[in-house]
Amino acid sequence: MTIKLDLRPAALRRETRKAVHVTRLVAAILLVAFCVVSAVCILYGSVLAFRLREEKASLKLNIEELTAQDVRLTGELKRLQNESARFTENLALVKAELPALEFLNAVQGALPAASRMDSVEVNAGTAKLIGIAASEGEVVAFARKLGEAPLVTSVSFPVTSKQGNLIRFELTCSLLDMDAYGQKLFKGGDSREPVNQP
Repeated sequence: MTIKLDLRPAALRRETRKAVHVTRLVAAILLVAFCVVSAVCILYGSVLAFRLREEKASLKLNIEELTAQDVRLTGELKRLQNESARFTENLALVKAELPALEFLNAVQGALPAASRMDSVEVNAGTAKLIGIAASEGEVVAFARKLGEAPLVTSVSFPVTSKQGNLIRFELTCSLLDMDAYGQKLFKGGDSREPVNQP
């Protein structure tokens, strides 16, 4: 074993530096860098995981709300479909119904005071009237006024016969169906065929 002693005076001694090992320095730097990067990654991962948990909880809540809304909307859709089916059935009934009441109102409004009706027969698209009037002029006036009703599209030429001092008459009217009548009233249309006069 060799021991080296520096016997020079202190003023002449130069301080010797310890040799720096580059490998150890690089290894230490890499170790510190690895620790710092690992700490940053762990911290970033923790923050990201926390945010993702919050987003997951928020999405789960949104899914629950949307599911409840879907159930409500499905129920409302079924209710509206049932209501629509009922309206369709009611509309079909109204369209199939004969406009008898409307026609009788038109007859009542057009019938002169001295005339009377013996029979009124209303079928799909037509009506047949038999009645008694004081004169042929009253029959013509009745037919003309009846032809002005929105429900009536045309009035046939009245067939008359004498019955004592009175005139028995028979006439046929063409009528709109309930659907066409409703559309005509809604549009406020006036188009009618002219009344046949004697």
